[in-house]
Amino acid sequence: MASRPAVEPALVTRAQRALCTILVAATLAACSPSIGPRPTAPGQQQWAPLIPDPTLGYGGGNTIGFYLPTCTRGDTTRCLQVVFAIGEITPRTPDDFATFLRLAAPYLPNGFRRGQWAVILDSGGGNVTAALTLGTQFRQMGWNTIVGLPYAGAGLDSHFSVCASACIYLFAGGAQRWVFQDNVLAIHQFSDGDHQHMNVAQAQYLSGVIGAYLFRMGVSANLQTLASLTLPGQWTTLTIQDALALGLANRR
Repeated sequence: MASRPAVEPALVTRAQRALCTILVAATLAACSPSIGPRPTAPGQQQWAPLIPDPTLGYGGGNTIGFYLPTCTRGDTTRCLQVVFAIGEITPRTPDDFATFLRLAAPYLPNGFRRGQWAVILDSGGGNVTAALTLGTQFRQMGWNTIVGLPYAGAGLDSHFSVCASACIYLFAGGAQRWVFQDNVLAIHQFSDGDHQHMNVAQAQYLSGVIGAYLFRMGVSANLQTLASLTLPGQWTTLTIQDALALGLANRR
């Protein structure tokens, strides 16, 4: 997977300010007055650190985990309305996400309103079918997706969120798809455990399903072509401009 670039000390603050501006532009409640007073100039706000709270989440371990930020328990006027999705995508991931939404709702005064949330993706991929299912749900919910944003975790230094392999399909599901860094999106042929023993007909069918999904999401078919030309175990990373040109990202 794409290596993680070093994080400049001031980058977290700049990225959070940029993210807030993004959320304002997308009329996300994270930067609106719906859950408390918000500053007139978002760029002047000191936002709470982006840290996933393992006690405010579901999943994890050998499958992707979904987490609210730690600031959800504190001053929500400084807390961006984001969800972290961290780990490997497995067949249970769509169901885990539904469970997460149900368990996390009591912590949110306004719930998970349509179009008012963004998902920070940090995943090396996994099950393609599950990724297509959950990506579709993101789009139906009007949620946005984000990669390349720095965040910190328990015992971890700040690092950039990276989205590779099947995670690309989760990213494509976002209504607004933001990429903050070059080479944090990485693609190759699908070959996860559920699909590596498919026959030719099954492989062609799945390719058709992926193609139809990308078309619905407004992503160029050239993305699938580029992925198909990259062997498993190898990676083709995308710059911000690559992602924009392919329609994979629509914001930067």
